[in-house]
Amino acid sequence: MLLGHGRQRGAVALEFLMLFPFVVAMLYAAAVYGIVFFSQYRLQNVVDRAVATALYVDRSAYNADELETEVEGRAWNALTALLQQQPGPLASINPDGASCGVEEVGGVTMLRCGLTYNYEENPIVPVMSFGMLGTFPPVPSTLNAEARAAF
Repeated sequence: MLLGHGRQRGAVALEFLMLFPFVVAMLYAAAVYGIVFFSQYRLQNVVDRAVATALYVDRSAYNADELETEVEGRAWNALTALLQQQPGPLASINPDGASCGVEEVGGVTMLRCGLTYNYEENPIVPVMSFGMLGTFPPVPSTLNAEARAAF
């Protein structure tokens, strides 16, 4: 005879009810972080390719003053063209969040391209807000990507 068997009958259902929200939350957070990190990778790929494209300049065709302008122009054109090929929200990056320019770093002329995506204003995946507790999962307010190369 099983005494007490009737009292444990709902224990599995109760455990399921208590653990199910945590399992769903972990799966949702994993999906959101996967999308955010992949978007960061895509932005980094855009700036890397823009810098690489700009460095294919025939140096003998330009004097020193024109070379910097040509490199900046090619980098900017590549950056804007590559951004237009990105999916939805990433393609809509405000030009104020994108830049390509030449700068001196320790006596070396460097081409620098950068992108900033305001994730807080235009989230790719919605986050859940819990009022005073904040949002879940916590995501960065901006995604930044930068590439540099000496020329």
